[in-house]
Amino acid sequence: MNDLRFVTHEGEPNQVEMKALIDGLLSHHASKGHPRKSKKFSILLKDKNSCVFGGIIASFLWNGMEINSLWVDEKVRKQGWGKKLMTAVEEEAIKRGCTFAYTNTFSWQAPEFYIKLGYTFYGKLDDFPEGNSLSYYLKKLK
Repeated sequence: MNDLRFVTHEGEPNQVEMKALIDGLLSHHASKGHPRKSKKFSILLKDKNSCVFGGIIASFLWNGMEINSLWVDEKVRKQGWGKKLMTAVEEEAIKRGCTFAYTNTFSWQAPEFYIKLGYTFYGKLDDFPEGNSLSYYLKKLK
């Protein structure tokens, strides 16, 4: 193993390299008794013409759900759609056996929104990006 070296390049590794990294990580998780089987799930808010006016993307892993993205078009904001999307995805998480949900949001996005929905602040990166912050939230599910 004395012939190891760093090889750098811009962007992601190629498919073969990416597979080696992912397989190695998944194998390590499994060896510790936690096989990793993450599932993506999404709910879209559409009109009768199938135009998208919002949606939520979540990942389920073990007993947790991560809210990856939540967006509601400005034209239909303040009508309760964000809360309805969150309620629907939390119900799905409970069906899948999740005991908690977690997410992050930038200071210019929606920290108050998550707090109103029962999420608890648990961490923060200040000056990310400069002059702002990224906060992390957690909610125990029933």
